[in-house]
Amino acid sequence: RTEASLPSWLTQNAPDEPAPYRYIAPSALVPDQKGFLVPANTARRSRLKRGRLIHALLQRLPGLPPDQRRQAGRRFLAMETNLTKTDKIEILDASLSVLSAPEFAPVFDERGRSEAAIIGTGEGLPEDMIINGRVDRLIVTDTHVLIVDYKTDRPPPDRAENVNPAYLAQMAAYKAVLARTYPDHTLSVALVWTDGPKLMKLPDHLLEKALTQTSLSV
Repeated sequence: RTEASLPSWLTQNAPDEPAPYRYIAPSALVPDQKGFLVPANTARRSRLKRGRLIHALLQRLPGLPPDQRRQAGRRFLAMETNLTKTDKIEILDASLSVLSAPEFAPVFDERGRSEAAIIGTGEGLPEDMIINGRVDRLIVTDTHVLIVDYKTDRPPPDRAENVNPAYLAQMAAYKAVLARTYPDHTLSVALVWTDGPKLMKLPDHLLEKALTQTSLSV
């Protein structure tokens, strides 16, 4: 009787298991070096609340026809019982002025999506890292991708170079992931500061620097 030979894999060491992927929120890539501005008085608390409400309206209203936005905004703000009528009018007017301003037109293009999920990796990010987050506004055309996030927790800096490094790292990560998803598109990145409001485009060289620093620190 011929004995069967043992398979060769029985005498071989098991291969090393691949390192598990790390799922990381873009906002956690770099510590917020400036920290959250803790409200020190009533005026500061009111300004933060104003920013959060403008943020919420800019998420909800773009999907509606322009002639329906004011009424929808009134219904939303009616739930804010701690605001005066004057405050509600000012917040709604500020939000609608952003939606109708020519400089904000690319942000609120009808092809845009609010709260768009972004999951993946990209060039310049660590190989074991998966970015898992949501961007406030994503606009994709045949040739361009515009990535926009709203910031409500502090007044806007005077120039892009003074933007919080945590914000730059966050937006750089979004761009890296989407650059792999849309390799034939031109990508642009911007912040909308609701304490203003103000639109600020972020230049590529700042994002590339932020991504390099992120890769070295995580």
